[in-house]
Amino acid sequence: MTTSSPAPASARRDANELRLVGRTVHAFLEPLQRGYLNDEARAVAQLAQLRRGAGKSPEEVPELFGLTGTEGLYTHGALPGNRKHAPDAVHLAVTLYALHQQSQRTARMHVPGRRLGGAVRELMPQGEIDEPLRRRFVRVAGATSANVLAYRLRELVLLLRRAGEPLDYARLADQIEQALDPHRHLRARQEWGREFHSWRMKTDEDAQTPDEGGSPATDQPTQ
Repeated sequence: MTTSSPAPASARRDANELRLVGRTVHAFLEPLQRGYLNDEARAVAQLAQLRRGAGKSPEEVPELFGLTGTEGLYTHGALPGNRKHAPDAVHLAVTLYALHQQSQRTARMHVPGRRLGGAVRELMPQGEIDEPLRRRFVRVAGATSANVLAYRLRELVLLLRRAGEPLDYARLADQIEQALDPHRHLRARQEWGREFHSWRMKTDEDAQTPDEGGSPATDQPTQ
């Protein structure tokens, strides 16, 4: 049975920055991840189901309708017109997480604060840029449709899974929503670029600090 360490200030700060999509994804994944790591049959079966949608847009896997937690978006009624990409973002993040967590029976793969750009850099040799991997990351930032973005993110997630490198899927979901919105996609690219460039190699001191797997603060941020 696994236990969670208290989330450090950086993880709590990231949680407080989440928007509607990110909060919805985190609320859905927290109990699912906990159940999977505790080897609960229902959670294990649910992740197996969700993995079938990894790398695919929602319309490609109608058998997952109602199973990805998107109902959490509608707690306060219908979504406004400028949030039309929110369901796709939730679907992509949740199904990619299910792929990432596969066979990782003792470690959380959804970890608040572990952002995409930094996770990709973590796969590269210290002080070097792995050019093929950098190009994969650039292709993610250049995707403008749900199915293309899903496929390109799936490629990165498979590499992260192989290395056991976790990711903040709530934060990623918020970024996916932005990336799919023609009016906000530049903001997602800016965030991913900033994460990639500001990354630093973990030190021994970092390894001794609590991990970032705790629950976020209960404060409800504005959308």
